[in-house]
Amino acid sequence: MQKVNCNLEALEELADSIWYVRLKPAQQVDFYPGQYLLVVMADDDKRPFSIANMPNGDGTIEMHIGATPDNSYAMQVLNRIRDQGHIDLQLPAGKAYLRAKSRHPVILMAGGTGYAYTRSILQQMLADGLHRPVFLYWGVRFEEQLYADKELQHWVAEHKELTYVPVVQNAGDQWQGQTGLVHEAIMADFPSLTGYDIYVAGRFEMAGVAREAFKEKGVEADHLFGDAYEFI
Repeated sequence: MQKVNCNLEALEELADSIWYVRLKPAQQVDFYPGQYLLVVMADDDKRPFSIANMPNGDGTIEMHIGATPDNSYAMQVLNRIRDQGHIDLQLPAGKAYLRAKSRHPVILMAGGTGYAYTRSILQQMLADGLHRPVFLYWGVRFEEQLYADKELQHWVAEHKELTYVPVVQNAGDQWQGQTGLVHEAIMADFPSLTGYDIYVAGRFEMAGVAREAFKEKGVEADHLFGDAYEFI
């Protein structure tokens, strides 16, 4: 992994306590879509976050950070970036990157700001030309946390191979979409998961439950990708 200092280019609140960060590295860094970075807070304190964009010509790196006052882990990172205007990163990390040569249909499953991981993969697939079906399921607790809904609706309108399914756990009376847990929505929609490449990002507990549930639907272990599975 490279260690590189990055300057802050943009900081924007996408939704309540969810922040978009764009960083410009001092030197070119290479990564695969779906890999993650480590924010270097100290030599013995390096915190992982998904990279929210595909590799691009200007070399910038995007992050989506969910930072609430009771989440000091993420809030300290956000405050460091905001206060100093720069941050040290180590990257790339992770083995759950896009298998670009595969021709299997793809299911992307994200929980909360795990959307950042799936966005990097999806962005690259769209840039390469979408030649296989892609289904993105995004689970959140509340509807207002679907901070990239307009972006996804735009992509769906432009790409007939792309299906986007938002899933809200605690839906209000006006919500017309799917409700409940995101992995259960996938289970309900797909009679079998054999022959799919499935990419998962979110809390470890969610990833673990999804893995066990997907086994019942025939998912092949070497076609299920998620950084959480290196640790659980």
